[in-house]
Amino acid sequence: MDIVDTQVHLGPGGAAEKLAAMDALGIKSVLIDEWWGRWWGTKPGEPAYRVGDGAIRTTSPTAELASWTYPGRFSYLVRVDPNDPEIRSVVRFARDSTYARALRITTPMPRSELVAFAEGGFDSVFAAASEFGLPIFVSLLGHSELLRHYLEKFPDVKVIIDHCGMPPSMAMVPMVVQFEGLPDSERYWTTLSGAPLEESFNKVLHMAEWPNVALKWAHAPSRLNAAGYPNEAARPFLRKAIDTFGAERIMWASDATVNPTGETWAELLHAVKDNPDLSANERALILGGSARSWLDWPS
Repeated sequence: MDIVDTQVHLGPGGAAEKLAAMDALGIKSVLIDEWWGRWWGTKPGEPAYRVGDGAIRTTSPTAELASWTYPGRFSYLVRVDPNDPEIRSVVRFARDSTYARALRITTPMPRSELVAFAEGGFDSVFAAASEFGLPIFVSLLGHSELLRHYLEKFPDVKVIIDHCGMPPSMAMVPMVVQFEGLPDSERYWTTLSGAPLEESFNKVLHMAEWPNVALKWAHAPSRLNAAGYPNEAARPFLRKAIDTFGAERIMWASDATVNPTGETWAELLHAVKDNPDLSANERALILGGSARSWLDWPS
């Protein structure tokens, strides 16, 4: 089976150990989101540098080296900041590079920035993605409905919703509250994360209305209260996603390097690979075929 993991972080150094693990697990290719662990996920982080009036421009030295050293086994995404004064050039360079497959934007914080996002604050990113034909991974911590502005304005941009589209788990709420630091942060995020899972997931399913939207099946154990291999509690949600989006619009990611529920890379893979509820075709699409298609990544 052609298996593609669409999110693994990689820090400084080489990728030989990662490649050995991939070979042992039967994973053909990995999409790297390079991260050196010195930030928390609402900003593009190290390795990066400041530009303009404080915008962040990332680099991917380890991911590029891995992609050139082991062609076909690794590619990477590029995290972008809408405030980068050269955002169009950044996206063009990503398009022109051999192994960059997509862009990624992470949850704007505090919530005032979420409002700005909803009102078009990331138009520059989507406009560049539209011009240069790159898909965008989007993490919005349970606010996927805020994508509507961009889906209507940029209908040709492929958008992949990160982390099942769900709010942070209750275990993550204290960290989110501390980061945001607003007087009502605890109430807001506790309410959002404490909502019934079906209610929150139905909001994600509504996004299937747009044919240019796909779902990244990552962090299902934590976001869907399904911790512990084989994550059986996540299976009904995956079935709903397949029935709504179609398996051709769902792609698997382990994010094994930052997994709060403790499953191994192998367990995260086999929770999907050995799921008896999936047909052979659904399994092949979710574990690799969809990623190949959406990321324009030949096998």
